[in-house]
Amino acid sequence: MTYEELKNQKDFNVNLNYSFNEVAILAPSLDVFGSVEPIVTISKTEPFNYHPRDYRDTVLDLEDWREAVKLAQELALTPLNERGKVINHDWVKRAQKSLRGILGRG
Repeated sequence: MTYEELKNQKDFNVNLNYSFNEVAILAPSLDVFGSVEPIVTISKTEPFNYHPRDYRDTVLDLEDWREAVKLAQELALTPLNERGKVINHDWVKRAQKSLRGILGRG
């Protein structure tokens, strides 16, 4: 499974957060602020390394959490070099904004 395939699941709406070392599957939190909580993290640097987390503070039910864990396991079992590349869009946007500021266009 690639990162793009994980992101584009048909039967399961997956929200992802990419960091330098891991990918986190996120779910909306039960708090009133509209935040999200990681329910599973998958290492981007170590094969077979993923960590399910407690889902009870999110709006997910048990079956959705199990599906997220199953998807994370499938990604973790995929060799690192076959998962595809990930662009951290937030980093790109900040860099573009900084560049526009340096060039006097922002």
